[in-house]
Amino acid sequence: MAMTGKQRMRAAILGEPIDRVPIWLREGFDFCTPPAGKDNFAHGWQAEPDYRELWEFAREHCDMRLGWSPGGHFNRMLNIPPRFMKTETETVDRDTRRTRVTIETPKGNLISVSEQRRGVVTGWHIRRPVETMEDWEKLRSVPFEVAPVSYDGFDRARERLGERGVICLGLSSPWVVFAAPMPFETALLWSLTERALVHELLEEITQRILACLRAVFARPLDTTTNIGGSEQCTPPMMSPDAFAEFVTPYESRLVAFLHERGVPVNCHCHGRVSRALAEMVRCGYDSTDPVEPPFGGGDATIGRAREIVGDRLTLCGNLQFGELERSTPAEIRARVREILATGRRRLVLASAAGPISRMSPRLIANYRAWIEEALAAGHDPSAG
Repeated sequence: MAMTGKQRMRAAILGEPIDRVPIWLREGFDFCTPPAGKDNFAHGWQAEPDYRELWEFAREHCDMRLGWSPGGHFNRMLNIPPRFMKTETETVDRDTRRTRVTIETPKGNLISVSEQRRGVVTGWHIRRPVETMEDWEKLRSVPFEVAPVSYDGFDRARERLGERGVICLGLSSPWVVFAAPMPFETALLWSLTERALVHELLEEITQRILACLRAVFARPLDTTTNIGGSEQCTPPMMSPDAFAEFVTPYESRLVAFLHERGVPVNCHCHGRVSRALAEMVRCGYDSTDPVEPPFGGGDATIGRAREIVGDRLTLCGNLQFGELERSTPAEIRARVREILATGRRRLVLASAAGPISRMSPRLIANYRAWIEEALAAGHDPSAG
């Protein structure tokens, strides 16, 4: 009997029986909301006929993970209460918007500036708020408190999504909450020169996240959770041992808390994860994405990843967005068969990223080939 998208995604994440392998297209495909119009600043490319045709086809077959937020609890500014951050957005020119965030601290204001371009669903940091140890002490001086929890986002997501997929609470890795306020090279330097302080901060951040989670889960919630950003602690940014030092001791406690409440947890980690996969198992994660192959910035074929984790972790991958952009449909079909041949259990067919700007005709054709091949092979018991 056919499963709903929600049943299929949850079962795949937990390693339970499925009717077929889930197909998850990630960002760029919100099947709960019709594609944006051409005048939409960031999403205008979704008004193009080729995209809309693909969207209509894909929505009939693909499974979803829809995010929600209880408020500003899990921000990357040391999880400080949102009331200390004031946001202003200005139009620089027709194609550029600039956002300025003023962080009010007892020791003086800090400023963060980012920009967004027309037709692109992402932003660029122009200025980070923390550049010196003095700036960090300013940020740390903001008194921590658990902000009031709102379940409006959860209720809206559940109503919009229905049985199409799972809803997902997003968290940042404690490491990312430490590193995000400053230029990345500063975080890397401090991990060597201020190692004791970094671990002190990671402990403080973990305690803050747990305090917020206790407030959010004061009521039962039918949700999954994603913890993202730990790829910063993998090669080539950091040593192969960095994940075990800066991620596992802290994220494992978040995972344990969520598991006590029956919440499946995914680790979002790009890059060279061969060494990190075993650490994810130690953390207790249920799944990880995107399991990037060696030819796309990673170091793990889906077969190699399965050898490392066995039946202890669901793999969400491992199509690279770059190969979807450059390959032929025949090559994409072959890659889908290659992934499925390693087994259907504990697998979600997904790419490393979704489109954030205009999709080329080749990219659209490759998405269709991916979905068609997955549907054709995903039900075949010989595929796993």
